[in-house]
Amino acid sequence: MAAETFEEFTKENSLYRTAYEHLDSASRLLATSAQLVYELHPGEVRPVANDILPFVQHAYSNNYIDTYISRISEMAKLQEKFDANPSASTLGDGSVIPADAYSLSLLLSILFTNHRFEIMQMLRRFLSELRSKTVGRIASIGCGTGYELKLTAETLPDWEIEGYDIDEEMRAGAERFLEFSRILKKINFAEAFPLHEATSEVAKRYDAIILCEVLEHLPEPARALATLRECLSDRGLLFVTMAINIAQEDHVFLYPDIESCRQQIRENGLHVQSEWLAPQTISFPPANREAGFKKGNYIAVVAKGIKKTSSN
Repeated sequence: MAAETFEEFTKENSLYRTAYEHLDSASRLLATSAQLVYELHPGEVRPVANDILPFVQHAYSNNYIDTYISRISEMAKLQEKFDANPSASTLGDGSVIPADAYSLSLLLSILFTNHRFEIMQMLRRFLSELRSKTVGRIASIGCGTGYELKLTAETLPDWEIEGYDIDEEMRAGAERFLEFSRILKKINFAEAFPLHEATSEVAKRYDAIILCEVLEHLPEPARALATLRECLSDRGLLFVTMAINIAQEDHVFLYPDIESCRQQIRENGLHVQSEWLAPQTISFPPANREAGFKKGNYIAVVAKGIKKTSSN
């Protein structure tokens, strides 16, 4: 049987078709970005669209695509300023984004931008590999929209799952998403994970931790990694992402290249078990993604390594 084309896919998925046609009428660039996701992952887009678009239509206003386009436009302006003068000071502007617009753009960008789609695909792979382990405990730090928790609950139904987010509205939105998705698994929600210190309550507590699109929001991400190392069980694993040269209103820490990501992981007593590069692009990535990589996400599964100690 011949592979399904993008045109056939859109014809068979009315919600996606409506959203894509709106994108295309407003911005050919955004429409190209959306189509690239499908062309790179033709067998995987349908379930993601079925997860996200019905909830978006239910939970947000009818002009949700306009809200998304406006948000992406503002981020593009920030990116232009950063690209003209790359530095931590130009990475973000500290402006506050309405929670609805923020969470909406997070959800839709999973479907319409390849670097975020691939983050979630790598997370899905990470969770699937955890199924071979005995039952354990996992924490999602900065759990955002709840999409990551949905994947976790579906893949690891017997695990104890904790979700952390400092934004009360985001936590409430995550709960609504899980309820809409008919996730019956109990998720233990809390506000702030102690990223500054591995307290007795969290030390060696977790068999897995998800730290997805968080580190670039922290002024001291290295300290957070060092803390999370101590929160892992001896064979625990950490799923981590780092945004390289991506501007956003609330980004404060700059990862200028791939090696800066790897170095920060090594220097905090962790070692990379697997890694993936997800470029922010609207064209097909090269076979060797590391060659010429300028902007996108570094994605890695890391474990405890040798902790460095200072010598007197």
